Order: sequence, then C-alpha cells, then structure tokens
Amino acid sequence: REEVFRLLGSLISASPTGGEGSAISGAQLGEEYASGSVRDRLLTTVWKREPPTALWQQGKISNLQYLMHLNTLAGRSYNDLTQYPVFPWVLKDYTSDELDLTNLSVFRDLSKPMGALTENRAEKFRERYDMWD
Repeated sequence: REEVFRLLGSLISASPTGGEGSAISGAQLGEEYASGSVRDRLLTTVWKREPPTALWQQGKISNLQYLMHLNTLAGRSYNDLTQYPVFPWVLKDYTSDELDLTNLSVFRDLSKPMGALTENRAEKFRERYDMWD
C-alpha cells in the first residue's frame, strides 16, 4: 500500500497540474485518473513489479483480490454502474441454511457455461441457437 501511495504521489508531482509548490484538487486528480493517464501509469508500474497472476498463483493474494485486479484492468469500476465489476457465479446451492465449502456439490460445474448447466437449460439454448437466422 505504501508503495502505491509513493508511486501515486510521484505521478501527481510529475503531472502538469501538480508538482512542487502547486496544489492539485481532488477534482483535478479525479479527472486525470478517469482519463486513464495517471491510472495507467500507476497500474503499469505496480503490476510490472508484481504481476497479479503470479501473486495469485503463489497464494499471495486472495481470489477476490485477483478478480478485482482483473476488473480494474478491464476498466470496471464501482463508480460507473454500466462498468460495474464482474465476478463469476460459482455456487449452485442457494437453498441450504449453511454451506459446507469443503463439499464440492455446493459449487457449480465451471467447465460449462451458465446456459448449459442442466440438460434442460442446454436444450433451450440449442433451440434458441437453431432458430437464429
């Protein structure tokens, strides 16, 4: 975290609207971040040092942290409802009062797309596909 703050500070001070002896408002920083220039430089610098995929594979970051990295790379944000972060649908048991996460039967089959999880859903998908002209 400290590294990110240090990098962000250096990027702001190198920015035309920031720097020594000048003030940068939150609005100005927000505009620069939203435009991608500050964000892209920050993410590129941080992720070159420690690529999220490597950190995730080594167990240094959680699944949630890794998914947030992927969503950030894709430009998704909590600030824009049309670009809200995406998370995979991994559970299939929504009726139990308690979930035993060591029981594989509570997770959906990730080898199949959502439209083919059951034979009924797969058949409906095939029908829609066949009717497509």
